[in-house]
Amino acid sequence: MGTTSRAWPRPSLRRADKTKLSRRQLEIQLGRLKILEKPNLKLEQYPVSSEAASELLYMAGFEHKELDGRVIDLGTGTGRLAIGAALMGARKVVGVDTDERAIALARENGETAKVQVEWVKSDIEKVSGRFDTVIMNPPYGTRTSHADTEFLKKAIELAPVAYSIHKSSTRDFLLRFMTKLGAQVDQVRSMRMAIPHLFEFHEKKRATVEVDLYRIRREPV
Repeated sequence: MGTTSRAWPRPSLRRADKTKLSRRQLEIQLGRLKILEKPNLKLEQYPVSSEAASELLYMAGFEHKELDGRVIDLGTGTGRLAIGAALMGARKVVGVDTDERAIALARENGETAKVQVEWVKSDIEKVSGRFDTVIMNPPYGTRTSHADTEFLKKAIELAPVAYSIHKSSTRDFLLRFMTKLGAQVDQVRSMRMAIPHLFEFHEKKRATVEVDLYRIRREPV
């Protein structure tokens, strides 16, 4: 499936003026969006927190000015990153996920936020096309070994720059992997991300995990 083969509909909703949207305002808006009440553990459907999402989006859109064009969110889940990119003024945003329930809720969230996003149900290996920027909160690879690296491979294939969230404990491995892939990690920002109680094995109402926010550039050929 090539996500670029579809005709992009004429936007019926006003694009956000990213110069007027503060990081805190973005965080508040993203925090109002729904998440899956019964996520699929095998798919590692841990929702990106509104704090981590707004930090990644401001890193991409405000600090590096890389959310102006065609943006794709791989493993979008219920759409927080994709919707945030649209709120920051991206020209076109595509959100891709393999779970129909997640896509349905992402579509509802997009309507709530009053933004235009193209939602696509697909496995990532079937996604093709050319984009300016990839954003993603991929599986961490704790349930399906190396699921995170498959997302990274696809990200570098689709766009010259990617912004991605990963567990800090995998940093050394991922930095070596990206080097072997012929990509350059030129920024890593660490933070604690809150994860709500979603699975039966969670003992606390809310837990935190140390994560890294990466800016990854594809080396020119």
